[in-house]
Amino acid sequence: MILAFAVFAFSALGRAGETTPVATTPAPVEEEEVVDLDAEEGTLPKNAVSDVLKKNDWAVTDCVTRLSGKALDGRVEFAWEITLEGKVDKLRVKESSIRNPPLQECLQKSVQRLTFPAPRGGVVPASHVFAF
Repeated sequence: MILAFAVFAFSALGRAGETTPVATTPAPVEEEEVVDLDAEEGTLPKNAVSDVLKKNDWAVTDCVTRLSGKALDGRVEFAWEITLEGKVDKLRVKESSIRNPPLQECLQKSVQRLTFPAPRGGVVPASHVFAF
């Protein structure tokens, strides 16, 4: 009997330091706001697109110098969107009369690498004509 009491008392002591989990109510999960970037056009400061193009005209000059073997005549128009981070997205050739695919591809890669100021309020459509 004493042995049974000692085992009971010892096992009760072993559990004395244990904690019992307390049921808690999880904090409410806040839903992320979903923004439809196509729903609203953003804005950029006046001349922001032309300023970035002028600042990076060396890339266009490099393409022309390296890839046009003779006098160049023609034009290519690109259209794209400027993302909320100022990156070029959905770049496409809108119209082209240049019959030099490597040159056109070089110009397209040059535009793709550009970084613009971050627009306010949504993506910004942009376009530019390179005329030679």
